[in-house]
Amino acid sequence: MPLAKIISYITHPVFATTYMMAIALFQKNSYLYYTITSSGRWFFLGVTAILTIVAPLFSVGYLLYTKQISSFEMHNRKERFTPMAIMGAYTFGLYYLFSSFNMPSIIMAITGVSVVSVILTLFITYFWKISAHMMALSGLTGTVLVLSQAIHPVPHTVIIGLFFITGIVGWARLKLNAHSLWQVIAGWGIGLVISYQTMLFLLEV
Repeated sequence: MPLAKIISYITHPVFATTYMMAIALFQKNSYLYYTITSSGRWFFLGVTAILTIVAPLFSVGYLLYTKQISSFEMHNRKERFTPMAIMGAYTFGLYYLFSSFNMPSIIMAITGVSVVSVILTLFITYFWKISAHMMALSGLTGTVLVLSQAIHPVPHTVIIGLFFITGIVGWARLKLNAHSLWQVIAGWGIGLVISYQTMLFLLEV
């Protein structure tokens, strides 16, 4: 049980956008690595982390402090709606901010995928408790697949590793009784397909 909790914490959906951005910005031999300075890459990654990790966590902390939610895990489906709406607002804010910097299409596409994924997860959660962990991780996988296909090949070890990690996270969510098997499978399948297709659309591949 402790292992399953640790896995769930370090792969929390709140980290997904920052993970995606880090892969895109710091993959050597890609044109982004050479067109954006080192300080610029760290700046944009930092902004991403602040708006999609730090700010949402503080907001959830406030909701917990004011007893609007019962725990950070939010086992009750109805408790997840407000935090996800807040996450959607922060992610859209990131997209709007990056658009003002005239960022490369890859960065805008990754941010756009994050916005779509959060909104879709929010919509589904209103009716059904889908696994946000699996939506986020499979979304990361779908994004990396498109980056590898359309922009610059991503090492096979990274792609295999993502599928392996996603499987481990699925096991952890089931082990914690956080979701049913179908909620995990649906999260994985929908997240992968939506992120992959959205990336292709936004990059006009």
